[in-house]
Amino acid sequence: MGTGDVKKIVGLGAGVLILLVGLFFWNRDFAGPRVLDDPRAIEAITLVQNHPARQAPTLKEAITDLVDDMKARGKGVYMGDWRVAAQGPDTYVVSVLIREKGFAEWIERDYAWRVNVKEKALSVITLPATHLMPFHELPPLPHDSDLSSLHSVTPKESRLG
Repeated sequence: MGTGDVKKIVGLGAGVLILLVGLFFWNRDFAGPRVLDDPRAIEAITLVQNHPARQAPTLKEAITDLVDDMKARGKGVYMGDWRVAAQGPDTYVVSVLIREKGFAEWIERDYAWRVNVKEKALSVITLPATHLMPFHELPPLPHDSDLSSLHSVTPKESRLG
């Protein structure tokens, strides 16, 4: 057996190995149960997507309008798929990632909500998502009593020396 034959056999073996590894990862389910197998996960996504938005009839339309507006202004933009992850027996986190081309790099904004499927209620959990929610559904700002643990620095304390 010559050197050329050995190279052919090694090359063929490497190709078969790459093919088998590719098939293994293609068929493997990394995220646990698939969304289509969990009707409560589908319900969570539907609750978020159909929830009223501040400047659109639904959150799904608000996200689509946001992406379309960026595209119309000539910005590079990528919208990921809607994702859902179980957080408890009745609780799911639903999110969608939007990447916008900045001056030097991509800016990622994750729009995410926590959904209680049993109560059919959702709450916003990321800052970008707050910009889409109706004002009356935003979490309240902290009051003075909630800020008591914060220490404000007086002008005298801020001087060095």
